[in-house]
Amino acid sequence: MSYLFGRRNMIVGALGVALLVLSSCGTPGPITTTLTDYAFKLSQPSAKNGKVTFRMTNSGSVTHEFVVVQTDLAADKLPMNADGNVDEEKLTSMGEQGDIETGKTLDLTLDLHPGRYLIICNLPGHFQKGMYTEFTATP
Repeated sequence: MSYLFGRRNMIVGALGVALLVLSSCGTPGPITTTLTDYAFKLSQPSAKNGKVTFRMTNSGSVTHEFVVVQTDLAADKLPMNADGNVDEEKLTSMGEQGDIETGKTLDLTLDLHPGRYLIICNLPGHFQKGMYTEFTATP
């Protein structure tokens, strides 16, 4: 009887370890992103490539947007259009969430390849005020 009880405890313990390992391999939770006037604050600067969810909260006093472009260019080297905004047509856009109003929280899930990204707000004047940040998707 003690042999069966001991074996049962071993099996239950092994199952617990297996569940713990499996839960750590799942899709990570969203990257908490706070938009202020005029900056992005990410809970982490990188994530494993694949499906990445950004949970964006606009804590600023004006509407913002969240544009993710894949680029190796420095922010001050991005192509600009005649209006003085980033020329998104000349970049590889991975996706965006436009018009995030003050106080709103929205999720955006993107399929990111390994590489370097810039997250920008491209509403008039926002990028020029420094509303951009780097993000990396790791292999």
